[in-house]
Amino acid sequence: MALDVLSIQRRYEALRGERSGWDTAWASLSELFLPCRWRSDSDDTAHKRPKLNDRLVNSAGVLAMRTLAAGMQGGMTSPVRPWFRLTLKNHAAADGVSGLNAWLDEVTQAMQAALHNSNFYNAVHGLYADLGTFGTGLLVETADADGLHFHLVRAGEYVLDINGRGEVDTFFRRIGMTARQIVDTWGDGDSVPAAVREAAKARNGQGGATRFNVIHGVFPRTDLKPGVALGAASKPFVSVYLCEMGATGGKPALLSEGGYDMFPAFAPRWDVNGMDVYGRSPAMDVTPDCKMLQAMTATMRRMQHKIADPPMVADDALKQYGVTLDPGGLSFVNAASFAQSGAPVVAVQQPEPAALNYTMQGIKDVEQIIHDGLYTDLFRMLIDDDRRQITATEIQAKQQEKMILIGPVVERLHKELLEPLIARTFALMRDWGALPEAPDGMDAAELNVAFESVLAQAQKMTATSAIDQGLAFMTQAAQINADVLDVLNFDAMSKAYLDRIGMPESCVRDDQDTAAMRQQRAEAQARDEQAAQAQLAAQQAVDLTAAAKNLGQTPLGADGQTLMGTILGGLGAI
Repeated sequence: MALDVLSIQRRYEALRGERSGWDTAWASLSELFLPCRWRSDSDDTAHKRPKLNDRLVNSAGVLAMRTLAAGMQGGMTSPVRPWFRLTLKNHAAADGVSGLNAWLDEVTQAMQAALHNSNFYNAVHGLYADLGTFGTGLLVETADADGLHFHLVRAGEYVLDINGRGEVDTFFRRIGMTARQIVDTWGDGDSVPAAVREAAKARNGQGGATRFNVIHGVFPRTDLKPGVALGAASKPFVSVYLCEMGATGGKPALLSEGGYDMFPAFAPRWDVNGMDVYGRSPAMDVTPDCKMLQAMTATMRRMQHKIADPPMVADDALKQYGVTLDPGGLSFVNAASFAQSGAPVVAVQQPEPAALNYTMQGIKDVEQIIHDGLYTDLFRMLIDDDRRQITATEIQAKQQEKMILIGPVVERLHKELLEPLIARTFALMRDWGALPEAPDGMDAAELNVAFESVLAQAQKMTATSAIDQGLAFMTQAAQINADVLDVLNFDAMSKAYLDRIGMPESCVRDDQDTAAMRQQRAEAQARDEQAAQAQLAAQQAVDLTAAAKNLGQTPLGADGQTLMGTILGGLGAI
């Protein structure tokens, strides 16, 4: 079924209309926290000028957002330490599979290497900044023979839509491309409009300057036929590129149509209110404080300027001489008139030092509010603590207190960003033959992702502390009554503990291997006990034989008769 390009364009414009209420807020947030990142898709001249904010007089918001982005990357997807590993949702489904844990670790390492060799860590750093500022981000993942590729779409250039479960499954983005770029991407065939081809071939050199708007949309296919494979055009998600012809008239031109087996984009939200499409950010919470900070800083700068270069008042008799107040300046005046006037040039309206100090303290207080709102203290907790004698207990208490605040965000990013990212990366690498061959019997097993980042581990450590406390209590109780240890499942407890501290799968034996090892140990112990019993019986037989021999040879009395002879003689008398 052919795509209706007009309906696709109308849907894109309708989604832009729904997003318009966020545009003003995003533009204001960008000025205060993330300059140069927001670009309106309705501004055709944005590419011609740098996005500099001349009205920003205090960069506390920008620096705090920089710390948040770096802290989120280091805490969730650090490039210098493993932050995820593959496991199984149901180990029973893969019972008897040989080499399973080693294969999971090998696949995990291959995926980590692929992400390192791509631009993932650069792109996701920008995504965290977008999340902290705008509350929503968009990251697109593709792959080819060269590896994985990630593209961060700037706020203001995309629109989103959600399904009935509140999950983002649709995005459109407007791309400003020159005529030469369009022809270089889609060729000079009939799919490219004639106006674009002519502009690209123009001899006046305008092929690299004449720009057209290209709309890229990805959304679920409504006419999908299950079980029918007809190439990219019949995949579950449509990928379409349209060239708008608004300047020359006519309906949009269909440049290409493709598809994806999985949704290729990740659109995490920092926080979502109900069924809203776009999320809220921590920067929105401290925007009033950041605006107030700009006004307070501007006032303080004027006060400092007045102190350094105060307004002056002079005797009108000096007007005829043209007194200069420049550093090193020389003024020629009548000495007698100058002496009679007393102090002919004085400063007026000098700010009080106390007022300046009060203003500076107020600025520091507002900056601290911004730092608290953007979780700066979470990522710089030990750096900003000016005490030298701080105990490990205090540090742990502070971490748990801060994790209560950031915990819901970590869980949302796991669900909306990292879990689908790992699933899509696994599928792309599998399709391109970049993963080791799975062992036999893995078809029925469903993979799971365990996160081992700093923030994920901090959340899991609350469970390990419960295990530690419970085991310590049971150890003390066992000193009174050892039977209480029977209520503990030490196998389950050990596996839960090792899982929460991030023990690799290959370092933990599965249930089948553990049972086999215990059976071998039990059989070995049984054989040892049987051998010990046989040896004891043989020793007892030897001892009895020796005792009987001694009984027949031991003399009794003066006549030299033995004990055995005496016994036999007694029996004969009977």
